Amino acid sequence: MTDKTDGYVNSLLPIVPRDILQRYHVNEFGDTRFASCARLLQSIWRESRGLAPGWHRGRDGRQRILGSRLDLADARRGRNLLTPDIARLTRRATAYREIGAFIEEQRLWENLLSSQPLTFNLFARCQSAPDRGLGLFAHLFPGFFGQVGELAFEHSPGRGDPTYLGDYTAFDLYVSGLAPDGSPAFIAIEMKYSEAMRQPGRSSKARYRELTRAYALHLDPEAPGLLSDPLAQLTAEHLLAALIRERLGPGAHALFVVIAPAGNRDAWNAVDRYRSMLTEQGDGVPFIALTLEAVISAIGETGDPDLAARLHERYTDFTPVHRLIDDWEPFTEG
Repeated sequence: MTDKTDGYVNSLLPIVPRDILQRYHVNEFGDTRFASCARLLQSIWRESRGLAPGWHRGRDGRQRILGSRLDLADARRGRNLLTPDIARLTRRATAYREIGAFIEEQRLWENLLSSQPLTFNLFARCQSAPDRGLGLFAHLFPGFFGQVGELAFEHSPGRGDPTYLGDYTAFDLYVSGLAPDGSPAFIAIEMKYSEAMRQPGRSSKARYRELTRAYALHLDPEAPGLLSDPLAQLTAEHLLAALIRERLGPGAHALFVVIAPAGNRDAWNAVDRYRSMLTEQGDGVPFIALTLEAVISAIGETGDPDLAARLHERYTDFTPVHRLIDDWEPFTEG
């Protein structure tokens, strides 16, 4: 694992030969290099646990086996989550989710590649044990929290509310608490695994341009790129965090954080581009990007080495993928 917390690491992943992808039922047109390797890794992980692959219905209506998906029986048993207690916490969090929260249950329970189960695998235990959460977030963000309160998955304070963004933008994770001085504090987190920063642009929405002008987040609040792919999601969530901080009062502390694997270059290219467009002031909401590897390492260093090992094997250890490349024997029969 890497301890790098800012920017990506130049660890080269392979372009996997088609015969290997087909063998593991993950030959998906349109996957990026990282997404292809990550999908293969999930299929290898699934097979190593004796879990059956699921089915995917394509745009043509035909169903086919997809190795990065669980079959319905294993999905219903919670096997997309790493441990029984995390699965139980996830089931409770989804059952009592906020009104309007967009949690796509099929992706959560069946899709091994989705960042949604990854978010629960990383942080669900912090929800049930505030001391664990305080230790982890103190390690990742020294001096920010004095006390950790609630963790909310897929959180937005005002879905559809025109006094916020007027749409359904939400954070994958919202961690609220108190700063060491006792003032309100929160961390808003966007999680990526294999996904790129691709969301519909917001350039047609006047509310967004109104807010980029109102807050001192960006060097050029009129820049078209802020409201188009691939930066639109980052701009939207950063503005939402600024709105929340403003409503909490002038003494409130806030961070907007993106977490992505070191090898997901599409995500990191967007992060780097977005960072270059920010002011130093940041209107009180600093933008921070962490590698997934760094977060997993922090989980192990703050008292949960077993979970860290499970997370590393599942999401960031690409040794099995490299081994499939190295184990090929040319000039053999068959």
